[in-house]
Amino acid sequence: MWCLLVLLCSQAVAFSVGFTAPHTLKSEEGLHRKQRNPEDLMNVSEMIKYHGYPCEEYEVTTKDGYILGVFRIPSGRNMHNTGQKPAVFLQHAFLGDATHWISNLPNSSLGFLLADAGFDVWLGNSRGNTWSLKHKTLKPSQKEFWQFSFDEMGKYDIPAELYFIMNKTGQKDVYYIGHSEGTASGKVRTLVVHNHLCSHLIRRKKKKCCTFPFSQLALGWKGAMHQIGFMQGPVTQFCTNSDRFCGKMLCYIAGGNIQNLNTVSICKKQLLKSRIAVYVGHSPAGTSVQNIIHWHQV
Repeated sequence: MWCLLVLLCSQAVAFSVGFTAPHTLKSEEGLHRKQRNPEDLMNVSEMIKYHGYPCEEYEVTTKDGYILGVFRIPSGRNMHNTGQKPAVFLQHAFLGDATHWISNLPNSSLGFLLADAGFDVWLGNSRGNTWSLKHKTLKPSQKEFWQFSFDEMGKYDIPAELYFIMNKTGQKDVYYIGHSEGTASGKVRTLVVHNHLCSHLIRRKKKKCCTFPFSQLALGWKGAMHQIGFMQGPVTQFCTNSDRFCGKMLCYIAGGNIQNLNTVSICKKQLLKSRIAVYVGHSPAGTSVQNIIHWHQV
């Protein structure tokens, strides 16, 4: 998805938008000069604090040396952080990150909803994504760093994060909510899972084909599908102006229906801002090529 959007914002598209004739800009100012949402370029903590919630950042080290970024929303807005609250851990999907749970407005983002409902909310990040690119001895530039898939995430990442939360909060139980790849299990009180990835891949890949050598040739043996820093601004600006098109591309790649995305709509004669650019500004968050191939095998 990111590669496709990069192409869309490359020479021809980017420059055609940027150098529109003056009279066209005046007549189509609302179409070509929409103001970008500041959340497009924010990190996880900034997004949480932007909506008035408290935020804490931690680094959790797994048994095999990966250092994971974990974020906490200890209480809701305008709530005093007093007394012990039930802890809930949210784990994102394939190619995702912690922003999956806070990318909508507070009234429709699970992370914020749970915080306002009185939960101690923790947001995890799988090894190799935007916020988990550290290791005790290895560097992302080394091939050895990327020798993992969702097997290792379930074996090392989830337990490390859950035990860290239990030690930090003093609680023996943690509620776990996973989406797609995040449905790896751990020591939890209640497990809520949803995995649409496999069913979506099955619908799209009805014909058997041998694509692994091509995938390795195209993507290499390290990490893939990460955010490209210098393209984040142009791409999010493009999707701010062409949110419906970007929304359709998201649905084509990840499944779902454009009608279920928060695109621009009219409500009580007010124009609601689209969240598409916020999604694109943080996704995909990257993973290992080995993980991509493993999912394809599944």
